[in-house]
Amino acid sequence: MTFERIADDLRQQIRDGELRPGQLLPTQSQLMQTYKASSLTVQKAIRLLRNEGWVIARQGRGTFVTRSADFEDAFEKVAGDLQQQIYSGSLAPGARLPAREVLAEHYAVPLNVVTNAIALLAGNFLLRFPGELPGDEVYVRDWDDHGFATQLIHGRLVRKIRDGSLARGATVTVDEVVDTIGGDPESADQALTFLALEGRMKKAHQRNGSMAYVVVGGEFGTEVPVAVQPVDKPDEASAAPRNEFPAVAGVADLAYKLERALERIEELEERVERLEGRDTN
Repeated sequence: MTFERIADDLRQQIRDGELRPGQLLPTQSQLMQTYKASSLTVQKAIRLLRNEGWVIARQGRGTFVTRSADFEDAFEKVAGDLQQQIYSGSLAPGARLPAREVLAEHYAVPLNVVTNAIALLAGNFLLRFPGELPGDEVYVRDWDDHGFATQLIHGRLVRKIRDGSLARGATVTVDEVVDTIGGDPESADQALTFLALEGRMKKAHQRNGSMAYVVVGGEFGTEVPVAVQPVDKPDEASAAPRNEFPAVAGVADLAYKLERALERIEELEERVERLEGRDTN
């Protein structure tokens, strides 16, 4: 039998309830014997079902009929891993992402999971499409994109706070951030400002009159984030720190979008941590 016919038969078994959500799919050897098919044919059938979202592979455990919760877990896994690759530099600024099909195969998830993960990261200023429209080509944003530079510097500083590279009490300046991480002074200052608003750092005046930032937050997730309100709403302007965001058209809107993006990424990283803890247990 061709792999399409094998996939059709397994798909119908899932529809009929013969294979229930969460149930382990027969092994590759069993499917080869059942359908009198080669190993390659069976693999192609399973890959097709996986790309369509009917089954999901779990490393070292086998292939299971998907449940609704599997899609959320898979989505968090893909988005979280790609984000961490960007923050760590494994996916460098300006780099092109592998094709969706390659990512789906790598993470053993349906194509729509990869598509949704990419859309989230694009909305959070980390990825871009040529012409800013979704397509087959997806790139990591570059340093000359101010929103991305701010986001990347922020993410890398959070990683340093989390792994202890920036210990509690450590002092950093804008110039030091640019020298060690990259970007431009404006983006570095914006990222440090967000860390201060989140309660991970606080401003400190140096003896020479320049501004520095002192790490006050511990390991990621242990701090109590500072509630940040949109800075472009007139009735809340008095609550926003003075001189944090210049009163230039578009900057306030960018700051607000970055705040929302940071909140979404924090939620995503917390979910990833919970999942990692669940796997460890």
